[in-house]
Parts: sequence; C-alpha cells; structure tokens
Amino acid sequence: MEFRYLTDGEVRQRAPEIWQVYDAIFGDQSSYDDWLDGMLLRHAARDHFRFSAALDGDAIVGISWGYLGAPGQYYTESVRAAIGDAAADLWQPAFEIVELGLLPAYRGSGNGRTLLRHLLDGIDERVMLSTWDDDTDPAVRLYLSEGWHRIGTHPKADGSRPMQIMGRPRGGGPQLRKD
Repeated sequence: MEFRYLTDGEVRQRAPEIWQVYDAIFGDQSSYDDWLDGMLLRHAARDHFRFSAALDGDAIVGISWGYLGAPGQYYTESVRAAIGDAAADLWQPAFEIVELGLLPAYRGSGNGRTLLRHLLDGIDERVMLSTWDDDTDPAVRLYLSEGWHRIGTHPKADGSRPMQIMGRPRGGGPQLRKD
C-alpha cells in the first residue's frame, strides 16, 4: 500500500476512478457529473486543497481530501451556526476534512489511520470534520484515538440525521494509539 498526494492535474485526470471509489464507499451522490462539479472540483478550487490517495499498485483504493475553510463556505457557516460565534472564533479558520474513506477490503488494518495521518502531515492549523454522531462507529473511534474532540452537532446536509462536529486543536498531530 502506498499513500501519496495527487496533484490538481492528477485529481482531474483520475476523477472517473476517484468517483468509482467515492461512490462505492459513500453512494450518496446522484451522478458522476453532479459529484464532479458540485463537490470535487468545487473543493479543489479552494485554498490549500489537498488530496491524499491510498494506492494498491496504481489503483486508488482510498481517498481523502480537504482544504482551508473560509467565511461564506457551506461547512464553515454550518459549524458557526451550530456552535455559535464565540466557539467558532476559537476553532476557525481550520483545515476542513471533506472525505476520508477506504474500499471495504482495505479497512481494519490501519490503512485509515495512515491515510488520515498522511492527509494531515505538515498541517499545523486546527482541523475540523463532521462524522456520524455515534461513538461506536469505526471512523469516530479512529478520530478519538488520534486526539480529536467533539465540539458540537449539526444536521447532515440532507437533514437525514445528526452529525457530530469534531476538531483537532492546533499542533495536535497524531498521538500514540491507546488500544
């Protein structure tokens, strides 16, 4: 397994393959075109966009990306509305993780942890993300074991369920596993 950053050009060139992995993991977008224009390329245009891929040979089997959030962006404003201005001023600006996922065959052997650490390598800003509001979820357990904290909740964009907002403080890089 190799973990590496994809350049903006590689993200664009490999977008159909990235879509296949994304859709197999999340399955929450109506079409490739909607996902490409409404999500991936929109995010890729933001400040400090970073895309990290897990590769088995040359095949992408895991994806993660994020960017530095800014006022006026959906997630930044959603967090501010959920936790209030005073708390948001403590957490923002932050590097915002948009997606992190592995194909099922590659889960459970530390690849998610490595992908997360690779995405955040060298990022010393505060980091935020939203994930399921369920401490038994494997992703939530991963974030908690890496020094993340629950800082609030807000509804999933489609309104289907509550999501917890998690944050990692400035300079709060990876910590040793406790399990």
